Amino acid sequence: MAFRDGALVVVLGLCLLYVKGGAGVSTAESQDAQHDSRHDLIAKLMEVHNKLVMPKTPVNVSYGLTLLSIEGVDEKENILRIAAFATIQWFDHRFQWDPANYSGLSFVNLPRNSIWTPDFRMLYAQVVEEDDVNLIAYAGGTVSHFLPLRLAIPCSFNFKDFPSDVHTCDLFLESWSHPGSLINLTFFEDETAASLAYHRVNSQWEAQSFKVNRKVTKYPDYSTEEYINLSYRIQFKRTVKEYTVRFVAPSVVTSLLILLCFLIPPLSGGRMVLCSVVILGLLLQLFHLNQTVPIHGSDAPFMAKFLTFSVFLAAFAAVESVVSMNLSSWGTLSGSSNNNSNAPKDGEELVAQPKPNLFLMQLARIIDLVCFVVFTVIFAIGGGVILNPTTE
Repeated sequence: MAFRDGALVVVLGLCLLYVKGGAGVSTAESQDAQHDSRHDLIAKLMEVHNKLVMPKTPVNVSYGLTLLSIEGVDEKENILRIAAFATIQWFDHRFQWDPANYSGLSFVNLPRNSIWTPDFRMLYAQVVEEDDVNLIAYAGGTVSHFLPLRLAIPCSFNFKDFPSDVHTCDLFLESWSHPGSLINLTFFEDETAASLAYHRVNSQWEAQSFKVNRKVTKYPDYSTEEYINLSYRIQFKRTVKEYTVRFVAPSVVTSLLILLCFLIPPLSGGRMVLCSVVILGLLLQLFHLNQTVPIHGSDAPFMAKFLTFSVFLAAFAAVESVVSMNLSSWGTLSGSSNNNSNAPKDGEELVAQPKPNLFLMQLARIIDLVCFVVFTVIFAIGGGVILNPTTE
């Protein structure tokens, strides 16, 4: 009985090994057949395809652009640098086959430079980097191309509301030599037309919106044909937290130190020292700001105007301090009295003792308090505009 059970186990094991071996051979044969079919299919497609010849016109080309990240903003040169990838799809009647005749292959990968592709150009932008990746040709004749890009886009930045500034940049795409009658350029009807699905937030910049619009343009000086272009609009803003620490807080605190100049007693020597230190600090803040964003024209940052105005206020505070100190120290000399009891004895000199004018001292303090109140109101209004800018 035990012998029969052992023999049965051996037979079952041999059968299992046979089945596995057969499956392995079948899988290997299937892979070899698929490899041979892919080779034959590509060879046949290349025989009937000439990359210099367009498909049947008009070629309907769908285009989509996905914004991956904002890599940097050059405020001085007005350049926006982004990373993105384009999704391009069109129909080519020469890429059609029956998958059943080629081991079920429904698509093949082809080198970009071996087949015809639309000659798109980014107008008013520079393609910094463009990866040379393969295209995918499907059995139904559809060709898809996923193209990674790095672009440098010229923009007209407005830093008026710095550091809460919001900017808008436009990117134009157009066929360089084919009119709309040959290449009908459109964008995808779903969210892939202009997508932020894979957007990576930058530490300094954040994309708010990404939209696309289709336009038809005529160039009468060159041709009577209509050319189609896609206009992509990127709206992005600066992240305020970092710049609040670097610019807003130091600028506001330094400017508020001007108020202390009016609270220090006029005859104290530290009053003029504080005014001088405040003016120097404001100038350094203004220089630091100019190294970050350009300060020129009507679009100069409000913070630059605030710092410049604060410098003039600090200079006025220094002048007022000089006036207040002079008024407080203005006194009359009490000469020698006619009273004989106060006459100096022989050998003693008559020394004039300065006696401050109480009216002038009170006038100086009143001027200090008025300036303190006026400057407090000015800084409250200016600080409110900085912390709560009105963006259009």
